[in-house]
Amino acid sequence: MSFSFLSFSLPVAANPTYGANAGRKLGSGIINITTGWLEIPKSVMNTSHDDNIIIGIIWGFIKGIGNAIGRTLVGVGELTTFFIPTPDFIHPRYVFQNLDQDTSYGLRP
Repeated sequence: MSFSFLSFSLPVAANPTYGANAGRKLGSGIINITTGWLEIPKSVMNTSHDDNIIIGIIWGFIKGIGNAIGRTLVGVGELTTFFIPTPDFIHPRYVFQNLDQDTSYGLRP
């Protein structure tokens, strides 16, 4: 009877990458919470590059505030659910990756 309990294993123990993924998600949540505000200068810079400096300052600032709030909220979600494996919801994963790429949200295939 005692050996039958040993034959059952938790999915966590069967998946050796679970801990690495949980740690990555926990770290990603902390980093996104603390660096979310960097979306503002990033959006101003990208919008200025795509259009012009005036539009970059006005529209980039507005877009940056939205992205800063979004990145911070995604970070809070990652931090509170780090133990649940989920795909990335924000792209790029960190604000300082691919600085010339605008932030996007949603699941990617």
